[in-house]
Amino acid sequence: MTVRLKADDIRAAMAKRWSNPEWAIMWEVGEGTGAKSGRYADAVMMSLWPSRGLELHGVEIKVTRADWKREAADPSKAEAIARFCDRWWIHTPPGIVDDLSDLPPAWGLREFDGKAWKTIREADKTEAAQVSRPFLAAMLRRADGLMKGMIREAMREADEARYAEMERARAGIESRVSKMVSARTKDLERAAENVAAFEAAFGKGSSTGWSCRPEAWGAAAKALANVGATGYGPLAERLRKAADEIDALAALSRAADAEGGAV
Repeated sequence: MTVRLKADDIRAAMAKRWSNPEWAIMWEVGEGTGAKSGRYADAVMMSLWPSRGLELHGVEIKVTRADWKREAADPSKAEAIARFCDRWWIHTPPGIVDDLSDLPPAWGLREFDGKAWKTIREADKTEAAQVSRPFLAAMLRRADGLMKGMIREAMREADEARYAEMERARAGIESRVSKMVSARTKDLERAAENVAAFEAAFGKGSSTGWSCRPEAWGAAAKALANVGATGYGPLAERLRKAADEIDALAALSRAADAEGGAV
């Protein structure tokens, strides 16, 4: 069964399976550098553990049968780079290589089905030629590009982490400000309700002639509160004196009325 995968899918799976610290992968490695870089391998993988032999593996990725058939028709093209490698592999989705006899004798075949790798045929270890300066330069160029890419990715992740932290801090500040505004709004709403109740009881715009300015209400309320608190405050004394004067005037008025009636 043929699984539809792209070359990028195969590369991503390779990067996960053959990863640091056991392996180093370099992508699109030419046989040299400069204008005449010649043949390219899709990947060159270096084993980094001495116990595994420090082998150099070349890989060609084929995701269509037509592409594989073109490779199989002229395997000598791969020798430009395969000669420097200890092993040479074809990596494909399942079913691309439908006839193992098309594989050159030393080549290995691995298939990736989107979830797991399966070795269909192990690659033979060959007598690798000494790595030439042009091929070494080509590998170092790719390794340098890979390192720079890793640095850029690390910087991007660090920037994203800083941005996320700033967003968390901003969200925290907004939450605290929102709570403070909400609490202050409730205080003002309660104050407005109290003022409205005071207006309703006092009679806003009544015939008393008093100003309806809030400071006048506050002064009057404070004076009355003092009377209620002490019982003998200055206002209470003034009120009693005024009451006595009113009583005296009332008595004089009654006396005058009585004299007038007697005449």
